[in-house]
Amino acid sequence: MEVIHKDEQGITIRFDKKDLAKIVEPIVRDAESFAKDTLDIVYLLAEQDYRTDDHFKQPPHVFD
Repeated sequence: MEVIHKDEQGITIRFDKKDLAKIVEPIVRDAESFAKDTLDIVYLLAEQDYRTDDHFKQPPHVFD
């Protein structure tokens, strides 16, 4: 994780793909302990983690 920019208005953070699950999983597991804003950010991180994986699978015999 790297803080790219921080000021009074907000913060920009860069996460490595390998770090996303380490951040997301414990928070989602104990979701009832966290505020809605925290969960919103975590769910966005989880979605980004999912999107960066390649889920495409070539259908069998597509070019036969």
